[in-house]
Amino acid sequence: MVRQSRLGLWIGVALGVALLATCVVLGLGGASEKPTRLALEITARWSFLLFWLAYTGNALAQLTGWEQIGAHGRQFGLSFAAAHLVHIGLVVWLSYLLGRIALTGGLLIFFLVGLFWVYLLAALSFGGVRAIGRPAWRVIRFVGMNYILIAFGRDFVLPILHPKPAQHHLAYVLAYVPFALLSVAAPLLVLAVSFRPRFN
Repeated sequence: MVRQSRLGLWIGVALGVALLATCVVLGLGGASEKPTRLALEITARWSFLLFWLAYTGNALAQLTGWEQIGAHGRQFGLSFAAAHLVHIGLVVWLSYLLGRIALTGGLLIFFLVGLFWVYLLAALSFGGVRAIGRPAWRVIRFVGMNYILIAFGRDFVLPILHPKPAQHHLAYVLAYVPFALLSVAAPLLVLAVSFRPRFN
């Protein structure tokens, strides 16, 4: 019971931060297209930070000795899934404002597959692991987590590699470069830990 209440607190805080950020942005700027896009950028980054800790938690724990990070991988993952619901809601709202689906074609399918993995992993974490077995869970988690990382990386890394002429200002760099670096660092940290025993 205590564990469930703590998990609820994690999820509530993650969701609350995303909702608060959205309310502040839309409250100050209005619920028009430009503030909605800003809220999308903020909630995407908040979600990504939670996901990044879920992805790298075990690796960081082994490299730094800070075991608390690795011990809360499930909490970070479910908090990410909860916070990301706000981001999805903003995408739906933006589509309403535009009068069309905000994403189309292959890009839409790409991100829909990412959402499938987010909520499949979240659902399986509630007893599903026991049902399908640990080996199957490890494969599903590996594929799903890396697909989600690639989806985030596409959003953060591509704008750095192919910036538009008007996007060389400091705010743009701060909005993308740290998250692009984290996207690249995540699999490198995990690989560093996986190869570490071979050199010890």
